[in-house]
Amino acid sequence: MDMGKRRILLVDKLDNSEGSLFTLMDNEGFNVTRVSDLDFVKEAALEEKPKAVVVNCDTFDSRIWDVCKNLKDDFDTRKSALVMLSSNGEESDIIRAIQTGADDYVVRPFSNRSVVARMRAVIGRNDRNESKKIKVKDIEIDLDEHKVIKSGKTIDLTYIQFKLLYLLASRRDSVFSRKEILEKVWGRKVYVTNRTVDVHIKRLREKLGEYKYPSQYIETIHGTGYRFL
Repeated sequence: MDMGKRRILLVDKLDNSEGSLFTLMDNEGFNVTRVSDLDFVKEAALEEKPKAVVVNCDTFDSRIWDVCKNLKDDFDTRKSALVMLSSNGEESDIIRAIQTGADDYVVRPFSNRSVVARMRAVIGRNDRNESKKIKVKDIEIDLDEHKVIKSGKTIDLTYIQFKLLYLLASRRDSVFSRKEILEKVWGRKVYVTNRTVDVHIKRLREKLGEYKYPSQYIETIHGTGYRFL
């Protein structure tokens, strides 16, 4: 089997000792990379492009929620299935996991076999349900080929413009602040200003054939940010 289809990113502070989650997944034939520092999770996900990110929540503080949400919100990492493992089975945490974008939230105690079975099921569903194209109005966004077609004609977008369009179009009617756009499109470690967002929105509108206000695609929400109509 293609090892890419078995690539797993394990977010866990526990080492790779006997009986650990790492050993369990490794013994099941998965190609596992473990990350123990939350500051490097996003970087590892971008590099490894795993089929699933498995998070041992019990070994981290509450910041793990923000890390998981960031993975599912980002264009480059959202395709990976997210499986969260926790000893906390409170309804509020289960709901929070769903809102975060988790594909499964497994509550301890659980058997090794059940974890592996659920992980495989999530990966399988993710592969089957993964949307290859987004169609909004007269615009079609092809995720596989990084191509945008408007009214039957291909539009030449930069990588940043493509990510920006995808972010807005994939969550129509959601209002994104400039800060959110900066984090989701450029990333937190890249220093750019709010003005950069405005300039890229203007150029994206022009690529979509709009040179006058108001736009029929991207609406400016004054004092807040932007949304796709």
